[in-house]
Amino acid sequence: MFFRSKNKQALLGDLGKASLLGIHLVSCTFVGFAIGYFLDKWLGTEPWFLIGFLFFGIAAGFKNMYLEAKKIHEEERKRDQGLLGKDEQKG
Repeated sequence: MFFRSKNKQALLGDLGKASLLGIHLVSCTFVGFAIGYFLDKWLGTEPWFLIGFLFFGIAAGFKNMYLEAKKIHEEERKRDQGLLGKDEQKG
């Protein structure tokens, strides 16, 4: 599971990466909302593009969160098994 590392430097690196999870969701949602909003204003199709791109943004945010969590989990698993070199464990 996440964050059971005995190495404090590796733990802080994992926590830094995990802080990106929320940022991924919020930023993707905001970008989808903005694209939909401006397309609706430009084309006069309110609120259809806004709703569509908002859902695409939310889906993209969850996909990015999943991929980032999977990457953190794999790095931690490799580190626990001693498969990563010393250079890869630092960052």
